[in-house]
Parts: sequence; C-alpha cells; structure tokens
Amino acid sequence: MGRLRGWMRRLERASRDDQISIIQTDGTVVKFPMGTAEHAFLHEANRLRTLHKGEDPGEAHPLTVAKRNAAHEQSYIFDADEQPRRSS
Repeated sequence: MGRLRGWMRRLERASRDDQISIIQTDGTVVKFPMGTAEHAFLHEANRLRTLHKGEDPGEAHPLTVAKRNAAHEQSYIFDADEQPRRSS
C-alpha cells in the first residue's frame, strides 16, 4: 500500500506543475513558465503585423517553435505563419 501512496503523491505533485509542457515529435518535453503564452501571443501578433506590411517578421517565439514541432496539435498557441495572407 505504501508504494501506491507514493505513486499517487508523485502524480499529484506533477499535476500542480505551473508550466506549459509540450511533447515534441522526438519524444522530448519542452517546458515554459506560465505566462509565456501571453508573451508568445503578443510576439506573434507583432510578427503578423509586420508580415502584412510586407516586412521581415523575424524569428518566431520559442513557444511557437515548440508548437510547430509538437507531437500533438496545440491549437491554443497562436502562430503568425499559419494565418491567411493579404493578396497584393
């Protein structure tokens, strides 16, 4: 019974993790602190704005890069490169 309690405690501790964890296609796990999603959204919104101006948008946010390499779809993460383009 002691092993089961220990296992349950470890699962409970892991569920309280205040991080965004994304499993990559190669099996590794990339973790970001909570609050990173908001920063990533603002970064990607600025990239989208510069894309629509016809300028170089620069590098994607590391969270967006992790989303692109994720083993499972991460639709809640905004990616400027996946948005429709305005035709000139």
